[in-house]
Amino acid sequence: MKPHYYPLRVLQNRRGWVPRPSFCTYLVCNRCNAQCGMCDSWQLPRGVELTPEQVLEVFAKLGSLDIVRLSGGEPFLRSDLLQVAEAVLQGSSPALLHVTTNGSFPERVQRFAESFSRPQRLHVMVSFDGMPVVHDANRGRKVSFERALATVDALVALRPRGVEVSVNHTIISRAALRDHAELSELLSERGVDTQWVLAYSESSMYALPRRGRRAQDLVLAQGYPLHPELDAAESLAFARAELEQLERIKNPSLRLAKRYYLQGLIARLAGERPALPKPKCVALRSHLRLMPDGGVVVCQFNTEPVGNLLQQSLEDVWHAPVTRAARTWVDACNGCWAECEVLPNAVYSGDLVLHALAEAMRSVRRQAVS
Repeated sequence: MKPHYYPLRVLQNRRGWVPRPSFCTYLVCNRCNAQCGMCDSWQLPRGVELTPEQVLEVFAKLGSLDIVRLSGGEPFLRSDLLQVAEAVLQGSSPALLHVTTNGSFPERVQRFAESFSRPQRLHVMVSFDGMPVVHDANRGRKVSFERALATVDALVALRPRGVEVSVNHTIISRAALRDHAELSELLSERGVDTQWVLAYSESSMYALPRRGRRAQDLVLAQGYPLHPELDAAESLAFARAELEQLERIKNPSLRLAKRYYLQGLIARLAGERPALPKPKCVALRSHLRLMPDGGVVVCQFNTEPVGNLLQQSLEDVWHAPVTRAARTWVDACNGCWAECEVLPNAVYSGDLVLHALAEAMRSVRRQAVS
């Protein structure tokens, strides 16, 4: 993130202006070799995927970016993922290239991380659903716990090159929730921070019947539409306990972001009104979602297309009537609490900084009183 631009971006977003994108989530493919219960990617049509040459063309149109997140589907099903990543780097020079994977291809991930030309900018997040029994039952035999852990170990060995590795635990059931402490301990022994998310009931991005549509019902309320296999009271108690244990996260920036996210999650699970924090959404402003074919959609809960960056310029997509209408929808939205949307919102609206300052001031006042 370029510090001299950041205050301007925050001002633009808070005023409702339209800055150029700073953060891009790029789904490099729909294909997936897992059959997760919270995602239909494996059932989606393959569709068109940008070639590395086309990726360079698209990201050159976007210009300089702070962060690019490569996701899917499973990105490592693309045999040319290294070329795709290098094209992103050449076109937009992001300070951080973040790749999410289910970890089922440890050898491919290792070769990718060894070969990527800017390893200090590379962060790979490996996804788990729990310990072996829970993980393998949800994801399928091709995406085993054993292989995901081997992927983590291969990435840990590459840390001297500058590669960062973390784990995300997707909690889809009560059994998965009970696995979290053991999974965190196992990964802590490797020096790896474990993040987690409570699975949403659905989204427009990853639920086949909703792709290309608005999942309006999931953002009408300020609550948190949990996956049906999760218990609300148990999830709330878990989130509160995790908030008390944040010091175990070694990365201070991650710890700050997780505190913000957890406070908002707890408020929503508890049904507090108004649920705070509530950052201004920066979808179609500082955050751009790019589909495998170069199409641009609104957000995770509204995948209506607004244009295609392979066929159009950024200016044509960004200022089209359909995009302006979509921003009106975004501005009227009650807001989700999906972490992949919330954190870009919190950063580029400035709400994360303001929240941290308010927390620090409250801490100072408590110490003064005591």
